Amino acid sequence: MTQQGEASAAKAPKASPALAEPSALPPDARRALRLGLLLMALLRVVYHVAFVLYDPFALVSFSDGQLYEQAARDIVAHAPLGTQPFYLQGLYAYLLALGMSLHTAILNALLLQLLVAACALWLFARAARSVLGPWLGSLSTLVLLCYPNVAFYENKYLSVALGIACNVTVLWAFVTFDRKPSAGRALLLGVCSGLSVLGRANLLLALPMSAWAVWLSCRARQRLPSPVLLGFAAGVLLALAPMAARNLVVTGHPDVLPSHGGGIPFYIGNNPHANGRWNDAGGLLTGQVDLERDQLAQGLGITGQGRALDDALGKALYRRAFGYIVSQPGPWLALEAQKLWCTLGNHDFVRDYDLFGERELLGDLPLPMGIPFGVLLGLGALGLWILHTQSRGNAPGALQRRALFWVLLGQLVAVLAANVLWFSSAQNRVPLAIPLAFAAGPAVLALAKRVDRKLQTPWPGPASWTAIALCGILCAQAFWPRMDSYRASSVHYYNLANVEETLGRGEDALAHYRLAAEHNPRQPMFRLREAHLARLLGKRERAEQALGSLRALQSVPPIIRKAAAREQRLLDQAP
Repeated sequence: MTQQGEASAAKAPKASPALAEPSALPPDARRALRLGLLLMALLRVVYHVAFVLYDPFALVSFSDGQLYEQAARDIVAHAPLGTQPFYLQGLYAYLLALGMSLHTAILNALLLQLLVAACALWLFARAARSVLGPWLGSLSTLVLLCYPNVAFYENKYLSVALGIACNVTVLWAFVTFDRKPSAGRALLLGVCSGLSVLGRANLLLALPMSAWAVWLSCRARQRLPSPVLLGFAAGVLLALAPMAARNLVVTGHPDVLPSHGGGIPFYIGNNPHANGRWNDAGGLLTGQVDLERDQLAQGLGITGQGRALDDALGKALYRRAFGYIVSQPGPWLALEAQKLWCTLGNHDFVRDYDLFGERELLGDLPLPMGIPFGVLLGLGALGLWILHTQSRGNAPGALQRRALFWVLLGQLVAVLAANVLWFSSAQNRVPLAIPLAFAAGPAVLALAKRVDRKLQTPWPGPASWTAIALCGILCAQAFWPRMDSYRASSVHYYNLANVEETLGRGEDALAHYRLAAEHNPRQPMFRLREAHLARLLGKRERAEQALGSLRALQSVPPIIRKAAAREQRLLDQAP
């Protein structure tokens, strides 16, 4: 080789090393992998089309989605800033507003959301194939496609899909940076990391680990890390600055997080009545998110309006939550263990949308199916262990693997912390699928080698059977039941009734309010909504019956009792 050629080779950036990538898969394995990717992609498209055409939840938002829609309509009506503080994540409200800017129907926003989800899957595949190699990267992508909850939340009016897309973008930006570290590419990684914080506030916890990964990548290439880290920090600030400026103009406060600062979900997860999942905090919350501000203000004795009221509510609930933690540390630690137990299991704890309820609505139409969460957890943990064992030492390849490990670990820890420190739910847990699926490709191949010796896959280290055993334990524990019932929840029927009522399907809504009450007779809100709708439909006897059932309940929150008394007065005044 000439001196000029040697110099060019020395300057050329090295590609990120593949993780236990075989030189080639057997032809049958390659065909099966391609067929699996094609089949899962087609099933995903068919599922989303079926949801849009046949599921009433595609036409109307509710719960958190209703607040997002209100914020989006405010942005569209008073473009580009809107006039109200963001009670929930503002970035998702802007995504909905972008979809609704051409036509006000919220279904247009859903179609845009599905496009964003598809782009995120494509970026995931590109990043995985770049780092892991073409076959392992495709295998990781197949694992992600086989986890049904990702597809399930891609078409829901929640910020989950956008949060997942932001996480994937961070991975893609890191892979791009790691190929050839520079201040410009670090700036791009910082922008994507800042957007992930706007998508899901808990991703703040991942920023230090991403910064550490940037430092490791620079060290692997013998680059000076200071300007690159400055570029990363500048990118984060650049992503956060527009939201801070918008909120400064609208509310007078340069915040980037929801206006209540997370105090409401923190108290839901840390109060004397908490069970690790969503709860009404001893009757403080009724579940009617659109009325949550007023109900909390009344329950806590707080006055104010707009951003000031949200801030006061958040601070008051943080004080209550920390008061509970300090006064009862033992029960609180047991509660944290319960949250972790809920998070690591296969059961999807319902907060808004319900997979079992959707199966009832769509019947024989295609639904998301695939591997349960515990299997994804076991495979991802094994893959992370393989990545960690291959990152030992200070060789450039080892440092690059270590950098990737820290990026994946950051996303994993941030999502787990949100589920443990706040509360666990299906939608809060879904972003774990991104780092776990990314690491799952090497794990699947390593396990396959134990079955088929033709796969010339190097196995990292002597403790392989210990790692496999731990992988098996994680998979097995997830099948331990977390709940007694695996059918559609009362919350599903209540939300369905709300949607049907909005669509003008009064009789259907009344039937589902009754069904929700039958599934959970102790929830007074179900009876209250049934009585309200029955009165509007002129069904006096049905309304009286629902109000009577409500009055017979124990521990009905004062807010609901007051609303029930009002319904009774209106019923008595009716001709």
